[in-house]
Amino acid sequence: MRSNLYLLLVLLAGVLARPAHAAPGDTTRVTVVTDMRIPRYGAYDTLANLPHGGGPYRKILLHYVLGRYGCGGAQYCGSWDYTTRVLLHPPFSDSLELARIITPYASDWLTAGTPGPGRRHDYVTDVTDYAEQLTQGPRRLQYFYDGYSWGFTVSLYFEFIEGTPAHDVLRVQKIYDGWLPFGKTAEPIENRLTPQLAYVPGGPPIDRVELKSLISGHGSDGNQCAEFCAKYYDVFANQQYVGRQQLWRDDCGRNPVSPQTGTWVYDRANWCPGQGVQPLRHNLTPWAAPGASLEINLDMDPYTAPSQANTGGYIWHTQLIQYGPPAFAAADADLREVVSPTLDPNYARDNPACAGARVVLRNGGAAPLMSVGFRYRAGGGAWLTHQWTGNLAFQRDTTVALPLPATALLSGTGGQFTVVAETANGASDPNHFNDTLRSRYAATVALPAAFRVTFSTNGAAVGGFNETEWRLLDETGAVVRQRVRLANRTTYLDTLQLAPGCYTFQVTDAGCDGFAWWANPGAGSGVLRFLRPTTGQAVRSISGDFGCETTLRFRVAAPTGVADALEAATLLDIYPNPTTDGRLTLDFALPRRQEVAVAVRSLDGRLVRRTTLAAVQTGPRELDLRGLPAGVYLLDCATLTDGAHLWRRVVVE
Repeated sequence: MRSNLYLLLVLLAGVLARPAHAAPGDTTRVTVVTDMRIPRYGAYDTLANLPHGGGPYRKILLHYVLGRYGCGGAQYCGSWDYTTRVLLHPPFSDSLELARIITPYASDWLTAGTPGPGRRHDYVTDVTDYAEQLTQGPRRLQYFYDGYSWGFTVSLYFEFIEGTPAHDVLRVQKIYDGWLPFGKTAEPIENRLTPQLAYVPGGPPIDRVELKSLISGHGSDGNQCAEFCAKYYDVFANQQYVGRQQLWRDDCGRNPVSPQTGTWVYDRANWCPGQGVQPLRHNLTPWAAPGASLEINLDMDPYTAPSQANTGGYIWHTQLIQYGPPAFAAADADLREVVSPTLDPNYARDNPACAGARVVLRNGGAAPLMSVGFRYRAGGGAWLTHQWTGNLAFQRDTTVALPLPATALLSGTGGQFTVVAETANGASDPNHFNDTLRSRYAATVALPAAFRVTFSTNGAAVGGFNETEWRLLDETGAVVRQRVRLANRTTYLDTLQLAPGCYTFQVTDAGCDGFAWWANPGAGSGVLRFLRPTTGQAVRSISGDFGCETTLRFRVAAPTGVADALEAATLLDIYPNPTTDGRLTLDFALPRRQEVAVAVRSLDGRLVRRTTLAAVQTGPRELDLRGLPAGVYLLDCATLTDGAHLWRRVVVE
């Protein structure tokens, strides 16, 4: 498969495996490498001190934390989209690929003049399928980097979460592996995808047999294959047709790791820059007879490259996994992820939230999961309940929406969201160790009740109209206002007056390249801003480099009782908040000119700063908080004529 450069890095784990017999639900963290610099193409070997025995583990997670380091003006410091693989090498057995991550275009992850490692991203992969191989003590782990330029760092660590797994993995067998040229007549891909025999033991009992593949297409010929052309393969088991699989990702423009500095929005052959390659699974259980051989064959979409001198291909790794029966006969409500509200960067496009929560639910038991009783709350608020109904088969997932009012998430600093699955099918859940999830969430975005939306379109059209449209939705999903079917290079101005509540401002682009993207200079750049109705000052701007879609969820506060019924959010805006140098701008939009008494208090109510601003109505005023210790403060701006108190939380870093 390409070069076989081995750089032996005997890097012992920073955290050794703990003794066995920890309490169910406990987590053992095993660090493999920390901020390892990747200076060149090749394979990096590490001895990972994994647990020996112990457990059982209901879940094992691999954290792959990608970062950047400054490599100066080096010629090969591109930080582009490269294929990386994490492989496990069990002794006397085939190597197994645990995860495949494509690096992002990350040239902007380091900020000049700013100390520290810069931006990083944690890619999390569930590797519970390999529990038997990962719990036999020290093992050789290999990180393979397929790039020719440098500048990335990688950290790897495992989380071993104790408890009963949904089912045991009885056997993992490698079927196909390597670099497979595509469209080359002298080396047809079918010569590498020949029928393979796997053995299905007669015992212990087998519940399910799956084919699991990590496949990504790279390189380009005259037809842009394999990276930029959509192809497929057919699956056969014992010479019988199982199904067809497309090798294509059509959602790169919705990448949570965005924006990036390169061509991140282009769809590709089963991968996107800055994302993990998702495994492709096929159920072969109907053809897998215990105590007999199982013939597996994959037939690739027929194709011949226009020029045999330059062809692409696929990095291919296929495993056959045999699973034992479910551990729980009854349905098991297994909570997997909090989609919102959360700070998890892998759900960046779904957050910050304003109202409502969403969680990923899996059935970890043999019986169909028909209903789940949820209990949940945000911050220290009241517990809420919700009853979900559906029909979820064993090991299948669904996303559940939990009603959550905007007031529950109302916080200037964010908080913690907690959700518990208390019942499954009307009875107590049989496995309480996967019933609870917690997440940290950011402060809710607040906007004034009245503002103007100004949108200047660019020159990219589809079907006779500009590619970009916007819609404003209320909490029910109903459209409040919209601008669709717009003309190119035209400015539109809309004034909004909104009632209290949560809203979603959604911008979509039919070309999936936003309205301002460096790789489409001919279209020019659009501009989308929210403006104050009285001063025209910008309240918020929407970046044009968003790919297919960008969403802003925000709240409009309840009335404050001021005589003209303007919202408090309309009367005062503060930025930057947090402040790093102690300087704040107070942007007022008061109904009349008057004096404003400003008092700054610590959270325990102690007055730490006081000043009076004369002749205030609209426009910015400066507030100097230099000298105050880092922390959260309460800002009270009292309008002396109207008698209103405009309270804000400010953060000094």
